[in-house]
Parts: sequence; structure tokens; C-alpha cells
Amino acid sequence: MGIVPRDGCELLELEAEEGAYVNFLTLAASDSEYRAKVVGALSYYRLELLEFEDVRPLSASDNASEEILQIAEELEQSRNPQHVRYATFNTFPRRM
Repeated sequence: MGIVPRDGCELLELEAEEGAYVNFLTLAASDSEYRAKVVGALSYYRLELLEFEDVRPLSASDNASEEILQIAEELEQSRNPQHVRYATFNTFPRRM
């Protein structure tokens, strides 16, 4: 998902010409539940959502990174329905 920091965000600092994307993981029974939980987490961290991209359940065929697999395993073990986790923030030059 594409994101940018809002005023007061301490989690992510970008130059004006940069953007970022990140993978968020949570336990959710539906697409709408996932989106609602992630939007709440983004608001908490003072991040603005630019777009959701490729929202789907994690599957073995995704060839996910070790980081994502570790987060997914921790979520499954905790079974905390309120827990929302994020992976590494990736930055890129924005097109103006």
C-alpha cells in the first residue's frame, strides 16, 4: 500500500519527492475488516494512505519474505484480532 507521513509522524520521514509502500498484516475475516484495521493503524501512526494495492490473504504461493512469514506466524500464534503489524517501509522517488 502506498503511504506518506502526515504532520507529527515519527515513524517515517521522507523528502518531498519521495513516497513509500509497506505491507501490513493482520487477522481478518474479510477485505473490509482488513482495510478498517489498517486504516486505524495508519491513523495511529500519523500516516496517510495513498492506495491499497493487491489486498488478499497471504498464501504459500506468494513467495513472501522471511520478515513477512515471521510476522504472519506471530499473528497466528497470538490470535489477537486487534493486532496489526507492518513490515519494512520501502521508499521510492515520486512522480510529480
